[in-house]
Amino acid sequence: MTSRTRGMVDEAAYYGLAALFYAAPRILYDIQIDEAEPTTFPPSTLIVTNHKRDLDSVVLTSSLYWLQRPPRRPLEFAGREDMFLRGFLAHYDVVPMWLRRLLYEIDLTRVMEALRVHPVRRFPERTLEEALREALLILGDRPVTEILTAEAAGDAGRPGGSPLRLSQVLAWGWREGWQRPASMGAFRPEVRPLLEERQRVVVRQQMDGLAAVVRRGGVLYLAPEGVISPDGRLQNFRSGLRLILERVPEARIRPACIVYDFMTPGRLRICITVGRLAAAPAPTPGGPEVARRWLAALHTMTASQVCSQVVWDRITRGEHRVPEALIVRETDALAAALAAEGLRVDPLLRRDPERCAAGWVAYAVRRGLGAVRGAVLHLAAGPIVSRPATHWGNPLRYAVTELRSVRAALAEGREVAASG
Repeated sequence: MTSRTRGMVDEAAYYGLAALFYAAPRILYDIQIDEAEPTTFPPSTLIVTNHKRDLDSVVLTSSLYWLQRPPRRPLEFAGREDMFLRGFLAHYDVVPMWLRRLLYEIDLTRVMEALRVHPVRRFPERTLEEALREALLILGDRPVTEILTAEAAGDAGRPGGSPLRLSQVLAWGWREGWQRPASMGAFRPEVRPLLEERQRVVVRQQMDGLAAVVRRGGVLYLAPEGVISPDGRLQNFRSGLRLILERVPEARIRPACIVYDFMTPGRLRICITVGRLAAAPAPTPGGPEVARRWLAALHTMTASQVCSQVVWDRITRGEHRVPEALIVRETDALAAALAAEGLRVDPLLRRDPERCAAGWVAYAVRRGLGAVRGAVLHLAAGPIVSRPATHWGNPLRYAVTELRSVRAALAEGREVAASG
């Protein structure tokens, strides 16, 4: 992809979307930005970020591009490989089925190239559909029974009839059956060596391509967690960052963090913090952990996290009725304690804890986490304790997990520093 000559259409698409992505979120959201120093991206800089929601790729990337001091350098991106496959847009369940059927025929490769996105293969998220498309590319349009085991082929093998070919089973009607995780065990033994070798080659080429961006002086945006955090935690980094640093140890890193203060009424508050430019850590297994702790230190703890922790502590003590005034007092006290620990606390929360706590309570009531009667929040403790921590299903536990993850990462960093 990187070898293709960029034309006027590519440039117009890139800068046009950069402007659109910058302007539109500022109408819809309340975006707060904090810079540790004036933001610049010198040649051979890796922008290392966390990954909270799909919205990151719009809000954070455009903010970083326009935030940098002139002359502004174009950003290039490490993006999931399946965005380059036909039908990627049809994977979003929020899209109506009739529209997904139409989107299944659309290939976004040209768009991704125009936006300077470079593909990265992800494991274990890679689906059997992706693996079958690659098998079609390197093995040809063969009967599916020559590619998959009988068990993996299922109905596509057509016992007693003519088996379907790869191109046929990759049609829309078969799509749902191929969304399970890809596994070499699903393929016949005789084709596995070819697919495994192809996989090694592709991953090596992708890492070489990303390293080439940095080596030639480009600026590369990378989210080393690889996927959206499902429960709010700052996840472990995957191998991509280390592999790039092995190839370009002279790179510099600019960490940037995005946090959503989503348990508030009104417009969604988004806090972006851009850290200091630093020399990349050593490309050792422990090197990326250093960058991970840099990101942890940039997390802004908002009312979403702090109020949730206060209420969660009450729930775990068996208290299901919490006066609103107590939430305000304990939120203020916890915010001060977190700041004393060295965490970054939202200035709005420090300045006006009563307003922030009132907003949190209003959101909690709207989401069915409890009800207010006589200035006391009566909590629906059962669902809060039992449901998994996701921002859409159990926002309180999600926010608590987010706060605890950051505290744990920073505590680990202090232990490492003390032992060193």
